[in-house]
Amino acid sequence: MTDTAWWDTSTACYHEPIVHDHELYFQLSTINIYILLPLAVLGLFFNASALICLYSPPKITSGVFIYLKALLILDHCHIIITSATILLPQLCDKHHSKEHLFYQYCMVERRFLKYTLPRLESTVNLLHVWTIASLSIHRYWKISRPVVSRFKDTASRARTVLLIMFTVIIAFRLPIFFFELEFKFKPFPRILRRPETTELLSPYRVVYHTFLDPILSNFVPFVWMCVFSILTLIEIAKSRQFGYAQFNPESFAVSNAMGFKRNSYGSRSTGRNSTDIVAKPKASLTFTQPLTYLRKRADSIRQKQEFRATVSIIVIIILYLLLHSLQVYNVIRKWQLILMEECPTRTDYIQSHISTVLSMLSATVNAFVFIAFTNRLRHYVQMLIRKTSRSFSSSSEPPLSPRTTISTDPMIV
Repeated sequence: MTDTAWWDTSTACYHEPIVHDHELYFQLSTINIYILLPLAVLGLFFNASALICLYSPPKITSGVFIYLKALLILDHCHIIITSATILLPQLCDKHHSKEHLFYQYCMVERRFLKYTLPRLESTVNLLHVWTIASLSIHRYWKISRPVVSRFKDTASRARTVLLIMFTVIIAFRLPIFFFELEFKFKPFPRILRRPETTELLSPYRVVYHTFLDPILSNFVPFVWMCVFSILTLIEIAKSRQFGYAQFNPESFAVSNAMGFKRNSYGSRSTGRNSTDIVAKPKASLTFTQPLTYLRKRADSIRQKQEFRATVSIIVIIILYLLLHSLQVYNVIRKWQLILMEECPTRTDYIQSHISTVLSMLSATVNAFVFIAFTNRLRHYVQMLIRKTSRSFSSSSEPPLSPRTTISTDPMIV
């Protein structure tokens, strides 16, 4: 194998558990039924609840709303497509005759979905990981540039960034559909793999699947998230005050309305005598005090929102890095097998399957962390504690209803 001719003649390692290793097939099937399926149901429930919380008032108006909505939607897609990719073939393995209940549906899976779903899954996974990576840099920008981000962090800007990112990722994933799959009409319509790009170690397979895909799907976003998460934590350690009061248009508007200007020494003056300035002090103070109080209160609430949102996003990123670390190990193991010219062992297949389960757990945990850092969950827990304490007490006073409970601390993220 000293020349590059082996790229066109060597066959990639092919190992199908249902054909070559029945014991491994039953082990993976057990994991799918008792772990993967319940996890998928919980993940869909938590993500649906998180979307409801996200759209419930008070609604977030900044760009983080768009990022979180995209992340929760991609969590749904990731759970559904990954579950379908793994569970549908397992179901259809037992429905291969016309007498079976799901025979017709399984024929559709064998003809059109068998090779399409895994590639669709890899596309959604790439969109998912880069959405979290973009959320990490957005959070760092929001914390480190509070004055600029307060006015530039808009929903339209976030939509533009996500649209450009999604377009680039989809363009990067197009080769796995057009170069690796082909549509045939005879003897019946079906989608098949191209052997020259999927079964042989061609230059395309080596460059795309061995180097580009692992680097852009695992290493680059992992480094990206680690760096910006550390920078964000450093900014939080410096100060929890995000500086929203450093630049406030209302304060300048009030100052201009009162006729104030700054002289060369930085003190305020109006170009009139000091007796003119003292002419109406009470009226100006009466006018500015309510605005100052409301502005400070709004800034305080906004700072609490941004701090809690930052903590929740940092927790999501840390959990993502922990739960996807096995995938990074699998990539390194894959490169080791290629260099040693060996095929994967049973342990490698089990580790790969466990990494898939952990990725679904990550998509479930994202929504749980989102819900846990909202005030609605805290108020609900407080209501349960209040009801429980009143039920065990001798007091006959009825418990407070959450509808009548007044709180000025809004739900965040």
